[in-house]
Parts: sequence; structure tokens; C-alpha cells
Amino acid sequence: MDPTPLIERVLEDEGIASGLEERETTLLIEALTKKVQEIAAGTNDASSARQHVEALCRNARRLARVVESFRDVGESEAKAQAKQFGLLWPTGVKDSESLLQALLKQTIG
Repeated sequence: MDPTPLIERVLEDEGIASGLEERETTLLIEALTKKVQEIAAGTNDASSARQHVEALCRNARRLARVVESFRDVGESEAKAQAKQFGLLWPTGVKDSESLLQALLKQTIG
């Protein structure tokens, strides 16, 4: 199916990028766009694809909150938030970008 409407849904979700820096936003949107394309390629059921993308957007907003918290408040607060969202804290986190990359691998592959 055509991924364009699904990608537009991701790009219109202001909550995904809210609070992120430009590089973080770019990483997140690129990963989401790739995943949306995979979802669209794997189905002809528009309703199912929309449901998957909605869940993907919810998860992306959660990741963004954890990354923002890590960068602006500190690791302990971000860890607590990650735990609340059911995310495992990755090892070797150096900065907000490495945290985002690790969380993306964990949640969307």
C-alpha cells in the first residue's frame, strides 16, 4: 500500500519532536519513516496499517520524553521515565543521541 498518508501522519504529530533538538528529531523521524514504509509494504489493510502507525507514534512520543528528560534533567529521571514506559535502560549511553539510537533499536528494530 502507499505509505504516503501514513508518513504524513507521523510528520504531523507535533508531540513526536516536541522538546527534541534538531539532530534528535532527524534521527527519530528517519527511523519512523523507514518503519512506516515497512508497515505499508507488508500489508494491504489500511486500517491495520493505521493502527500500527498510531502505536508507533505513541511509542515515539515516549522515547522523545525519555531523551528530553535525559538531556535536560538527568540520567536518574530519564531512567525512571524509561522504566515507567516499559523500556530497558541501555548500557553505554554517552549522550541523548546515543540514548535515542539505543531506544529505537529496542523498540522499533
